[in-house]
Amino acid sequence: MSKELVKDRVVEYLVEELGVPEDMVEIDTPLSEYEEGVEGTIDITVTAEDEEGLLLPLMVVVCLDDDIELNEEVVEGQMDFLELVDDTTHVGRMILTNGDQMMYADWNGTELEDEEALPNYKQMLEEYKANEKEYHEYLAAHPEYEEEHNH
Repeated sequence: MSKELVKDRVVEYLVEELGVPEDMVEIDTPLSEYEEGVEGTIDITVTAEDEEGLLLPLMVVVCLDDDIELNEEVVEGQMDFLELVDDTTHVGRMILTNGDQMMYADWNGTELEDEEALPNYKQMLEEYKANEKEYHEYLAAHPEYEEEHNH
């Protein structure tokens, strides 16, 4: 199975099993959409719409050909790109998969080997909203933070 077929299977899984609306799944998104000048493409991005109508990434999926075993060496080989994706999108939730095996990690340090434990779309949205609320409360209590970090 080619990488394209792996993507198709993953999108089907996201929609049917995790409840992601089809219009909230982006395929082959250039990293430059998140930060000008950054090269590379995200295979699959699960997005959500914010209050201003902008699409924000909730999770990204990097797909490999299904004939590539997802072993430690392969994961290490993908690590620089995964870190670039995370630094560029600030997504905090990533999957690396060959269609049969997957590696999941999130900003909480959660690493899952079992797809049954993946958060569904509703859970991802709730977690995003909770984090966003916490961030805005922090900014309200620390106005100097935003000035120091040019947000």
